[in-house]
Amino acid sequence: MKKFLTTAFLAVFGAFVLGSAKAEISLSGYQEFYMGSADQSTQNAISTNSGASTNSNFNGFSNGRFTRLIAVATTTLDSGIEVTGTYTLSKDGDDGGDADTSAVAVDQNDIVFSGGFGTIAFGQNFSAGSRMHFRGTTLVPTAEIDNDQTFRFITGGDAARGYGRYDEAGYALDGMKLVYLSNVYEGFSFGVSYEPCMVHNSSNASATDCNSTTAPSEHGTYTDLTDIVLRYQADFDGIGFGVTYGYTTGNTNIIANVEYNDLENTTLSAQLTYGGLTLIARNNNLEDSGQIKTNTDDGGEEGDTYAIRYDMGNMSLGYTITETEKGVTGQSTPNSGKYTVLGAGYNLGGGVNIETAYITIEQKEGGTVDTDADMILTKLSFGF
Repeated sequence: MKKFLTTAFLAVFGAFVLGSAKAEISLSGYQEFYMGSADQSTQNAISTNSGASTNSNFNGFSNGRFTRLIAVATTTLDSGIEVTGTYTLSKDGDDGGDADTSAVAVDQNDIVFSGGFGTIAFGQNFSAGSRMHFRGTTLVPTAEIDNDQTFRFITGGDAARGYGRYDEAGYALDGMKLVYLSNVYEGFSFGVSYEPCMVHNSSNASATDCNSTTAPSEHGTYTDLTDIVLRYQADFDGIGFGVTYGYTTGNTNIIANVEYNDLENTTLSAQLTYGGLTLIARNNNLEDSGQIKTNTDDGGEEGDTYAIRYDMGNMSLGYTITETEKGVTGQSTPNSGKYTVLGAGYNLGGGVNIETAYITIEQKEGGTVDTDADMILTKLSFGF
């Protein structure tokens, strides 16, 4: 029996090695580093000049979030279906040091099947909405505020219910999911992703109990998540136009005998391009998702983003404004956030870019200003 098992193991291992030898393997990577200088006049609703609050301006350097090495293997099945496996090693892990990319989908680890039917991806990867919506928060040089480097150099507000969300639930998270993306037909495409347990991601143990999640008020711990997106994109005499509609749903647990609203999240985005000019508008509406069911004066959570970028040769210029709000029970005025980014970038060639941005941040808890800051952020990146 032991000899039989050994022989069977060697046969399977040999098949794996021979099968792997047929795949084409490539390595690529990305590095980023930042310099920041901030001036924060209000921190946690207290003036930093009053002496009652520590002025936590973290001026200096940052090693960023997304430095990584990416291994990609490709092969073709006998049926003609193309298979791609991707595994990413990120600089920031869970074992000591930074853990900035824990649960973020740049820690990609998946297998993708592509053919006449479209694309099917299984593993830790991006949701359908993360792939298909137009996103102004990444458009401007430095990709702030999406990259979230701003809060390396200031202290953000600590409102218990947050300040509203500009991205759909599940955006850029790496929980185990199944994704289907259709091919493009006359400009139309369709995508859907299903994640049965949001806490099964790179920041938690694989055996984490999905029934023991925390309250979903910040939209990261629904028991499951389904993301559906319709997209149209076409070019008319040199003018590019695109629009998306997304609907994201998820279920909640009853926690300590408290019931929470299930997720109902709609996202609309549009893009217009002409020559080097790109315009993006986006609305994210979470309504009362994730809030306590018995509360009737909270929710109404929504975020709008407007962005413009112009590329001319190796140079780029851009501006984005993002505004969010979220109703909180017991408050007559909702919490809100406002973020503006004015950026410029230069492509030095060979995958090296330098970008800089002037950023302003205002966060309000009800009618009280929690955070008021502005900063200069410079980014050096190398893609290889």
